[in-house]
Amino acid sequence: MDEELERIFDYYVEDYKIQFFSYKMMGKLLETENIKNRIEIYNIKNLYVYGGGYLGVQLYNAVKDFISVKAIVDKSGGLSVDVQGIKSISFDELKENYTDEKIIITPVKYYKAIEKDLKQFIDKKNILFLGEFLEGVI
Repeated sequence: MDEELERIFDYYVEDYKIQFFSYKMMGKLLETENIKNRIEIYNIKNLYVYGGGYLGVQLYNAVKDFISVKAIVDKSGGLSVDVQGIKSISFDELKENYTDEKIIITPVKYYKAIEKDLKQFIDKKNILFLGEFLEGVI
């Protein structure tokens, strides 16, 4: 297989893995009892959701009746999904307002880069990845 074709195939496989994982997480977000249990296990009272896409909005909707969701954080400061009534803030606004809440990162593809940015002012114990929140073990 030539180099270019191999690279295209690698991109396809990576994209497929990300889509599969995202689809799996969307399904997990529908399991109300699991959501309540995970909130209790992680002792979450107040939360920021990082990511204004589908997974972020679905996480918001899954937890909003059980805990206080301060806002959805997105670099753009908005949501990429047309939903009314959800407070969204920019990364800079998070830096200004953050006071020791948990934050769950929902973008699968950019998790490491987002985590690195958040670690500048948030203790690692308060940063969770969506998969860790839904399936991880403490």
